[in-house]
Amino acid sequence: MLTTKGDQTEYLLNYREGKIQMGLEIGCYLDEYLRFKPKQLNIILGHDNVGKTYWINWYFLTLALKHDLTFCIWSGENQKGQILRDLIQMYAGIPFKELTKSQIMSYSTYIEQFFTFVDNRKLYKPNDLLSIFEDSGCKVGLIDPFTGLNRTMTYEGNYTFMNDAREFVNRTGMTIYINTHPNTESGRSGNLFADGDWKGHLKPPLKDHIEGGKAFLNRCDDMIVIHRLVKHQGMNKTTWINVEKVKDVETGGKHTALNEPVFCNFARGLGFEVGSVDPLSNLRPKKTRKQIDSTTQHTFIKSIINNDLPF
Repeated sequence: MLTTKGDQTEYLLNYREGKIQMGLEIGCYLDEYLRFKPKQLNIILGHDNVGKTYWINWYFLTLALKHDLTFCIWSGENQKGQILRDLIQMYAGIPFKELTKSQIMSYSTYIEQFFTFVDNRKLYKPNDLLSIFEDSGCKVGLIDPFTGLNRTMTYEGNYTFMNDAREFVNRTGMTIYINTHPNTESGRSGNLFADGDWKGHLKPPLKDHIEGGKAFLNRCDDMIVIHRLVKHQGMNKTTWINVEKVKDVETGGKHTALNEPVFCNFARGLGFEVGSVDPLSNLRPKKTRKQIDSTTQHTFIKSIINNDLPF
């Protein structure tokens, strides 16, 4: 089927006049490098146990609350209850076990307006999962991880899926995120920091380390690498974000510089702070005076236990 001549005139004129809509931001330094855009096919890469799912859910929650986006989540390695628990705690800004039963029920109902979950008791084929995403009516779908699908584990099979996924986002307007793992080589001793404060710790994977080859890199729009120095005493609470590919920089986003990731600091399990900014701070429910006093008291007691009071 051929396109119609002249059907992109409006886009061309809007581009000339600077009217192209920018990708959605979350209100922190990360926006300089990463923006949410509709109708995209995005790849997330990271070693196991670095907290990819937690970071992804925080990012999605912030987008949902700030821009009313809806998400359909397939997580083959995490239960719905575990994900909801984390989302509720991030949204509340209060440790989960300090919430009342009423708050938990209320916040859960509210969050599930934005998040739909695919039953992970079944092993899905990639195209079956795409069909479920479409039927959900959501604007965004997450495959977490791609290796958990019932798929053809070949280079050709990966290209077939990425081509199908590309056609899917073009046709439906949804954005799809695919969480992936690196190959075995990326976890070997040759990929350790050789000197400095991080000596002996595992480096973040390179984009070429992605398991399954360049089919993912060639066909995706944006790609990010998530990393964490899991065993480093001073850095084990900091998540690194390297942006390795941005297909359309005109609508926002760009590559992070070499060895200069965006650092997201784990805020006591309440999400992340980026450059001392908590993007969820103005999106949470307002606390009552009683809750504020309780939180202050909890922090004071914790300071006594840790012996880090300023006197």
